[in-house]
Amino acid sequence: MLLNLAKLTLNITSDSLALRLVASLASRTQRPPMDKAQRAAISQAQAIRYGERATHTAWCWGEGPLVLLVHGWSGRAAQMAPLARQIAARGYRVVAPDITGHGDSPGTRTQWHFFRRDLVQLVNGLDQDIHTLIGHSAGALAMMAARHAGEIRASRYTCICAPSHPFPPIEVIRRKLAPRPAVISRYQRLIAEQLGASWEDMQAGTLYRGLNEKTLLIYDQDDRIVNHSEGDRLVGLSPSAQLMKTQGYGHNRILTAP
Repeated sequence: MLLNLAKLTLNITSDSLALRLVASLASRTQRPPMDKAQRAAISQAQAIRYGERATHTAWCWGEGPLVLLVHGWSGRAAQMAPLARQIAARGYRVVAPDITGHGDSPGTRTQWHFFRRDLVQLVNGLDQDIHTLIGHSAGALAMMAARHAGEIRASRYTCICAPSHPFPPIEVIRRKLAPRPAVISRYQRLIAEQLGASWEDMQAGTLYRGLNEKTLLIYDQDDRIVNHSEGDRLVGLSPSAQLMKTQGYGHNRILTAP
């Protein structure tokens, strides 16, 4: 019912009002429940507060060189927790934040620049050089945008099921709301502003250029959200990066792959 009403409204409002409606609907997030393995891993973590007012939650395991794990849109840190526990067991301090509107952090909505802002605030609060940044889906794209903008730096990067540019939300908006092309164009520019690059530059892969041999790109061949061919494209832009492909996990279950 809500989607039908939104589609009708988009057809009769101005482009500026239609953009506001699209952006509002797209910013809504979900909080997936934790499964048994995620609960077990989170139970072994220390909750820490971050952000300007220390209202946001991140989870920390172990001691040693710093590894950050960033979940995707409508994800949560707990999805990364089993992986975090395994990395910590190898002698690392692993921190996984819940981004605004996700997990145990406040808010019911999020935006692309929230991912960037929250990540930068977390890094500043930890006050430790980053050994490795690991991001999943939108979290990986946002962390590469922060890297491109010079806001964060790490010795190594791992991108799991990362889109080359933020086309998945555009495809969802087109499929569910069918807004006018002018509204889609405005929404693309809005996302680009939040990620600190033009839409055209992101389409060209600008955020991923200059990756070296210490960068690992992981994709699953059965992913229905981000096609594994994205990995081939990004390696074409940064030939030194390493590419790994799995099969049979899809977009989210790949986080549990051995």
